[in-house]
Amino acid sequence: MKYDDKSRAASAYATPAGRLTTANAVIDALGGTKAVADLLSVGASSVSNYRRLGFPARAYFSLAKACETQGLNVADAVFGGVSSRAQPTQRQAAKSQHTPALEMFTAHGFTACHTPILQPAGPFIDRMGEEMRRRLYMFTDPGGEQVCLRPDLTIPSALAYLADPQNSASAASPAKAKLAYEGLAFRYQSRGAGKPEEFYQAGVEIIGGTPEQSLSDEAEILRVILQAVDAAGVRTYEIVLNNLGMFTQFLTALGVSLGTKKRLERAYHQSANFEAVVQNLLTEAQRPQPARDIGFVTGDANDEIAGRSIGEINARIERLQSEAGDQLTQAQATAILRFMQLSGPAASVMQDLQALLGDASAMTSFNDDWQALFSQAGLAQNDANKQVFIATAQGRKMAYYTGLAFEVHVPGLQAQRVIASGGRYDDLLQSLGAQNPINAIGGAIALERLEAASQQQGGSL
Repeated sequence: MKYDDKSRAASAYATPAGRLTTANAVIDALGGTKAVADLLSVGASSVSNYRRLGFPARAYFSLAKACETQGLNVADAVFGGVSSRAQPTQRQAAKSQHTPALEMFTAHGFTACHTPILQPAGPFIDRMGEEMRRRLYMFTDPGGEQVCLRPDLTIPSALAYLADPQNSASAASPAKAKLAYEGLAFRYQSRGAGKPEEFYQAGVEIIGGTPEQSLSDEAEILRVILQAVDAAGVRTYEIVLNNLGMFTQFLTALGVSLGTKKRLERAYHQSANFEAVVQNLLTEAQRPQPARDIGFVTGDANDEIAGRSIGEINARIERLQSEAGDQLTQAQATAILRFMQLSGPAASVMQDLQALLGDASAMTSFNDDWQALFSQAGLAQNDANKQVFIATAQGRKMAYYTGLAFEVHVPGLQAQRVIASGGRYDDLLQSLGAQNPINAIGGAIALERLEAASQQQGGSL
């Protein structure tokens, strides 16, 4: 099975005469508020806001595909300039030369995957997160499609995987694939950052498989990445790990209310201004607003008032009433901010978490998972040259990470100390077109940084 993203004949798309130029018109054409809410897995009230304010960037890709499936003629501006074609133009990938890292990956059973440097911008805008999104090089090609230079090779590899008919959105059971790649990536860097804007990556992805295989897949990705680092003669480095699920479990164990928990989770994954969000929640709790006695609206649930159905209005009132008691206490806020600062050996971090919670059992499942991962990946916790750390704020720059996140650091490289990174992204494939979530985990090496580390430590590169 090949995973080369080749040019294919574009499908003919019929479009009606009427051109849809507003979010409101698109929502109506797709079947109304409830239909769009179901499509995007959001509340009806959110869709009602889209009618007035326009669609958020995260919704562009899914909505554009849905509109094309129904033959709707939508102005590109409705989706922020992203083309509404169901499939972006399929581009020819240049064949890269095999590097020692890529050869090692393929020798371990990974299939070489070649993807184009030019990629559709939509998936990256939607899934990379704010911090990475601002570093995209984007432009509109002569055909009117918004494209970008790939900032990493994970999303291109996922798109190549889905381009195979066996793994497409209509496939009943997508196959498990082990992919390897090597190629250029591009990210804008602030002036004076001391980081290149163009660099080579070599990496591996395991896409598919069952939940029962998740731990062994994570161990395999870590193991093969570290073997490539070792093969380059880099003898001293740090392995920094996190599992983004620990934050959710920590909030649950703290007894944080559901509404506050959702706000904190969004802030955690969006990376920036987390402390400000915690402070805002604390201020709201310290200065509570008077309770509002809001009556439900009577009438047919489908009737609309000011662009919202009565059913949506009543659902929002019910939610506001249920969350009226949501408050973050000072003790919870202090514990959450301390959580974000935890970093060190696994045993030490887990002990600190238990101390913050006052409960030795609250994080037991994660402690067991860490020990199993270390064992299967061959990570020694007492190796002074290859120290293993857990950092609870790690891995939040990539918005599509859902679980394990890791980085390999060579501190001597200072600003360029991260020579490899990766993580689990179980919902990325579905957002790119798969029918259901597909388990996936991957990792990549920055080859120029690997070479610099090798030279610094007297290695083979």
